[in-house]
Amino acid sequence: MSQRIQKIGKLLSSMIMPNIGAFIAWGFITALFIPSGWFPNENLQALIDPVLYYLLPLLIAYTGGKNAGGERGGVLAAVAVMGIIVGSSIPMFIGAMIVGPAAGYVIKKFDEIAGDKIPSGFEMLVNNFSLGILGILLAIAGYYLIGPFVEIFTEILSTATEFVIDKGILPLSSLFIEPAKILFLNNAINHGLFTPMGIEQVQSSGNSVMFLLEANPGSGLGVLLAYWMFSKGTAKNSAPGSVIIHLFGGIHEIYFPYILAKPLLILGPVIGSASAILVYVLFGGGLVAPASPGSIFAIIAMTPRGKHLVVLSGVVIATIVSFLISAVILRRSKKEGEEQVFGTTSEKKLSQENSFHKGQIKKITFACDAGMGSSAMGATRFREKIKKEGINVSVTNSSVDDIPDDTDIVVCQAFLVERAKKSAPGSKQVIIENFLNDPDLEKFFEQLCKSQSDNEEPDNQNFKAGTPNLAESILKLDNIKTGLKSTSKENAIRQAGEILVNNGYVDEEYIYAMLKREIEATTYIGSGVAIPHGTAESKENILKSGIVVLQYPDGVYFDDNVASLVIGIAGAG
Repeated sequence: MSQRIQKIGKLLSSMIMPNIGAFIAWGFITALFIPSGWFPNENLQALIDPVLYYLLPLLIAYTGGKNAGGERGGVLAAVAVMGIIVGSSIPMFIGAMIVGPAAGYVIKKFDEIAGDKIPSGFEMLVNNFSLGILGILLAIAGYYLIGPFVEIFTEILSTATEFVIDKGILPLSSLFIEPAKILFLNNAINHGLFTPMGIEQVQSSGNSVMFLLEANPGSGLGVLLAYWMFSKGTAKNSAPGSVIIHLFGGIHEIYFPYILAKPLLILGPVIGSASAILVYVLFGGGLVAPASPGSIFAIIAMTPRGKHLVVLSGVVIATIVSFLISAVILRRSKKEGEEQVFGTTSEKKLSQENSFHKGQIKKITFACDAGMGSSAMGATRFREKIKKEGINVSVTNSSVDDIPDDTDIVVCQAFLVERAKKSAPGSKQVIIENFLNDPDLEKFFEQLCKSQSDNEEPDNQNFKAGTPNLAESILKLDNIKTGLKSTSKENAIRQAGEILVNNGYVDEEYIYAMLKREIEATTYIGSGVAIPHGTAESKENILKSGIVVLQYPDGVYFDDNVASLVIGIAGAG
């Protein structure tokens, strides 16, 4: 159930987060150039409506379509959402979040059905016209069906929001928001729910409290300050650094493990957040655009003229209330002699699951839900540490659902492990609680350093002894075909795939995956060489690693490029 909720949240937030920069740009334009802004300007004010009604919904729809169906899905979604945009009188963010993934799914299914039925030489014709025809149909459906439904739903949602604010019960939302944040649903809540609602409010009232419900750093700051003053051990030592990253860097995930280590502390953020929301409701506090990340700098930048005192007062009040409640809980724990366990995992489990050898690890990926905040911070810190040790290993970060195929080690939190295994089945996982000062992350670092300093002679001997057999099994003489007659790229890919199937490297489904991968993005790499291969999801269709080399003297057209060598690959593990 929790994974299903995470996936739904990820689906929504993944359409908003890549486009947050555009929302912030619109927020700056609004704050600066409206009549009550910092620099009123009638000419530049004309940018506000086109960006709000056209650019932002188009970006959301395109991103949603691309996530579901690749580049073709993004294009189809952008066409389809225009039907909703021109058929309604309100900004269609919710409509774009519906149509985008739907359009991506439609084109994905069409390509699956029609992929191997298109006659040779008609691929471009079918691909282009199918996109155009489906785009028209979806745009018409959006205009007459989806648009009116979303407009009614949005009106109901706006009315309900106004009712909650007018009746003064909005502070109760913290009972839902803060526990959900601790379960790492913060991005889903803020960008999947509050951002579209907030933009609607900004249009009518100039600012929105919705942008402050989740982004206020005060509630988490109070917990971290309480740990700093009243805790002990690892938690106390790591708290000062966490305060800086949380408040100024805006990475709120940094304080979640502190509460997970002592769940009763959730009372501090809940009551602190409710207190701040009450202040915002009473005095009209709000922002003009999302504060992302939730840094105090971003909040100040997105605060409209004349509202800074109210907005900052809410941050201070949330901090004080959260700190006082958290301090009482932590001091009582010390009196009762409770051991404050923070960021510990079985050392035996870690060493059993992650024993490494020199050269075995080439790429480490830090993965979080969105792949932007906490994982980026963790990857940067870890990269700096191994650089000082002279370790030549690539360290990057990504969303847990988009882990690169060539990742050897995935560093993620426990609740994301199953998604990480599905995303990168050939990798090992290092399970941590936080990306800042986690004991298990330190143990992994020590193991990595030790593996790099081990005597590499035995490994070299083993490699040299095993290389000939390995090479012969991957690239057999039968896998090389020369002097082939020129054909379409689809047929060339099928020829490579059929050889992989016949020689026992893959099953027949892998051929379709190779064609699908080519539709998503060309595998032509330059210098007359193309390297077709399957998608990330097709790893289960690979039986063992293999390479096929096909040589076409007259070449094969890969879009506008000509490939003389087509090298089909299948990599197991």
